[in-house]
Amino acid sequence: MTTWTSPPSSSADRVTEGLVWRPAPPGAAGAVARGTGPPGVDAGPAAAQPGAGAAGPAGAPAPDWPPVLVAEDLLDAGVVAAFSSRVGGFGDGPYESLNLGLRVGDDLRTVLRNRRRLATVLSVAGLPWATVRQVHGAAVVQARRELLDQGPPEALPPLAEADAIVTGQPDLLLAVLTADCVPVLLADPAARVVGAVHAGWRGLAAGVLESGLRAFADLGADLGASVALVGPAIGPCCYEVGPEVAEAVTARYPPAAATTRDGRLAIDTTAAALDALTRAGVGEVRAAYECTAHQPERFFSYRRDGTTGRQAGHVALRERGPA
Repeated sequence: MTTWTSPPSSSADRVTEGLVWRPAPPGAAGAVARGTGPPGVDAGPAAAQPGAGAAGPAGAPAPDWPPVLVAEDLLDAGVVAAFSSRVGGFGDGPYESLNLGLRVGDDLRTVLRNRRRLATVLSVAGLPWATVRQVHGAAVVQARRELLDQGPPEALPPLAEADAIVTGQPDLLLAVLTADCVPVLLADPAARVVGAVHAGWRGLAAGVLESGLRAFADLGADLGASVALVGPAIGPCCYEVGPEVAEAVTARYPPAAATTRDGRLAIDTTAAALDALTRAGVGEVRAAYECTAHQPERFFSYRRDGTTGRQAGHVALRERGPA
């Protein structure tokens, strides 16, 4: 495993209450025993089966199971909602190690192996992945089982060109991929509706969060009774932008106005997301304030590295058994 060195981040380890790294923040020594799932997230029986903790390429020891930033209380309500990091997979080079992006130049088999590994940790192994071809716009698609193609569940084609996904069907794993953009997960456990939004600066300026929230509510979600989770994204400490970009975002979300650590013009995309969600009336909003660009040991970052992998935000309704 590569060892990186970076200066202290203005946003490292600032994870709001209600989002918890399990079993420990990425990169923590001895965080997970090899071949076991992290406490607090059921790794499921697959973790104990032969091959779950099997040796990596060329007989190398398997990596620790991926740490996840998870809303543990939602698990009890039948919702899996979590964010991944770059840690705990099998990739190498710029994709080290848990790259989940199929279209960034990484080896396809390795990416699918990583997706299966993460799904096992989240106890959603075998569920079909519902994704979109993200285009930094404001389009939303509804995920339904009948719209998904046949094939390996973690390798299904994108549903459409869009940047938000909603569903009221259980046992579909919605996933949005990021490498600096903001992943936002939505859940109304009582109404049984969930959503996932990918929000870069262009999507924020175009209103992707508002579009996603409207589609979420149209499926029956009560925004006042819902929970929104804002995942790791590039922080204002590292997101220097030009005046055109700053104006495009802050015109819609004034709290996004920011400066970098050395005083250059920046935007705070997490603040923009929080502003959008709060103004829309979402009942509970939680955010991870960890900067992807400033923490190379934890996250992929396109702004920092150019060629790189993708982490993801995931949300799924689980099928409820008999009462």
